[in-house]
Amino acid sequence: MTKASISSCPVCENALGNLTLERRPQVPSLQNVALETPDAARTFPTGALHILRCAACGFVWNDEFDPSHISYDAGYNNDVTASPYYLAHLDAMADRILASVPEDQPIHYVEIGCGEGDFMALLHARGKGRVASLTGFDPSFTGDDNLPDGAVVHRVMFTPDQIDKIPAEANVICSRHTIEHINDVQAFAEALAASMTPERSLFLETPDADWILRNLAFQDFFYEHCSIYTPRSVATLLARHGLACEVVPAYDDQYMWISARMMPSQEASDPTLPTIDDAAAKRYVSETNQIRSQWQGYLETRRKVGPIALWGAASKGVTFSLLFNSTEDAPIDFAIDLNTAKQGCFMPITATPILPPEAARDQGVRTIIIMNPNYEAEIRQHISDLGCGDVEITVLNH
Repeated sequence: MTKASISSCPVCENALGNLTLERRPQVPSLQNVALETPDAARTFPTGALHILRCAACGFVWNDEFDPSHISYDAGYNNDVTASPYYLAHLDAMADRILASVPEDQPIHYVEIGCGEGDFMALLHARGKGRVASLTGFDPSFTGDDNLPDGAVVHRVMFTPDQIDKIPAEANVICSRHTIEHINDVQAFAEALAASMTPERSLFLETPDADWILRNLAFQDFFYEHCSIYTPRSVATLLARHGLACEVVPAYDDQYMWISARMMPSQEASDPTLPTIDDAAAKRYVSETNQIRSQWQGYLETRRKVGPIALWGAASKGVTFSLLFNSTEDAPIDFAIDLNTAKQGCFMPITATPILPPEAARDQGVRTIIIMNPNYEAEIRQHISDLGCGDVEITVLNH
């Protein structure tokens, strides 16, 4: 598991000392799907993980990723807006964008990877008349009637061929949770850079690979996220395409918020880059197997007490279930999720059932494992409101 790889980093082209973090031969090609039957779940398409970390810039990528396995169609569902914590995060990110444009100027907003346009609608609402136009790009968009009047969404992946669809007056370009899904990192960065002008600001939001490694968050490596950045690697990538950026933590450090502009020519030859956290990568490699063994022992012990549930049937939950529920003696009985589109469905590969909280209570759940520590307070309150006072609650990466 600790051997070095000869594969070159897609960001900086370094091939020396790149480290294998994970190998998983069969994982679902998509996480954010819920299948209607156990058979559909068990036969869901799969791919392989070979997660590498660049020794020079810290970039983390799946060296066995095949984009032909991915199809972001109408069945893709990553909606987590049932969470007050996440809604507050969205409000904060929208306010950052609004604050980036002087109040006496209209905002012409473009979003790359806009999903169903929820964030576009939120920005429009919080702008209170300041947002003059909205343009989105996303192949999975299904035509949400709740978009503000005049908003336009192009149902395509964003490439240089789509740049002419950006309105000339656009002054803000944003891409939230898209760059980690793109394996051709140079082409995507080139398209972002080509869409920029001196008057435009670019904002990106994406998971922070350093947070994953520091917290031994093995459940955060999965097929969809083929490109996971550190502050240094995202700054390196953007600098190669003439963009200077500032990187700050967001979402209780799990994400990075990146603000970028066209780089002044004098900076292009020697950009200032953040440091990388080599200690976290080494600790991840040396300790992750032990952590997983501890979880296996915990699940076996709690299974004797009664049903075990994961709270969260999104990416983290799907991966956790895959790692521990892939045998006939699967210790996890079901997952709980507030997303009504997932309730009554099954997780890919393991076919772990997805239930609403009330159904989990009625089935006598005795152990709940919270997949994301950011939601702990609201989930504990929800469990208390259900009257499940005797349930043991454990939190991943607490």
